[in-house]
Amino acid sequence: MKKKITEIADVQIGYQFRKKIEPADDGTNRVIQIRDFDENHTLNRECLSRVRIDKSTEQYLIHQGDVLFLSRGHRNWAAPIIDELQNTVAVGHFFVIKVRNEIILPEYLAWYINQSPAQEYLHNIARRGTHMPLVTLSAFKGLPVDVPDMAIQYKIVGLSRLIEKEKKLLAELQGKRLLLINTISLKAIKTRKEK
Repeated sequence: MKKKITEIADVQIGYQFRKKIEPADDGTNRVIQIRDFDENHTLNRECLSRVRIDKSTEQYLIHQGDVLFLSRGHRNWAAPIIDELQNTVAVGHFFVIKVRNEIILPEYLAWYINQSPAQEYLHNIARRGTHMPLVTLSAFKGLPVDVPDMAIQYKIVGLSRLIEKEKKLLAELQGKRLLLINTISLKAIKTRKEK
């Protein structure tokens, strides 16, 4: 079945910082920024900066099961929050999607947003200024989402995890192969010089 994202989740803009984010060791909150994600849109929790926020952040706190959507830039993507985070907010470049019913898995929703049907919709609604494309909150709230039954969602999420694991293993293998080739090449040069 197809549903608008607002039928299955609440969507809001991340925390709007008034000025440049200044890290503070004694900060009240941690903050998620674009740079805290790797190329596979996986959050690196260890890198989150601490910041001091003097007003209440309760409505902006990020929790396990939320989905973050990058609303600005040429590549818009979504990432599920897999682990529980303490006193953490996301910058205003992100929309925070809080799934509110039991018919959709957050990981499936993030996966779906990253697929071509949703990406085409987002590309078509993005405002293109002179500088950087922007998906507005009101336009994003119209995003149609295909919602299959839970068994299919679990299978899709499982396959997606396997693909990500395979990507990491292949990258590791490539790195080791490159090291091996370089080592053999350097050894060949050294052997040639000794003759």
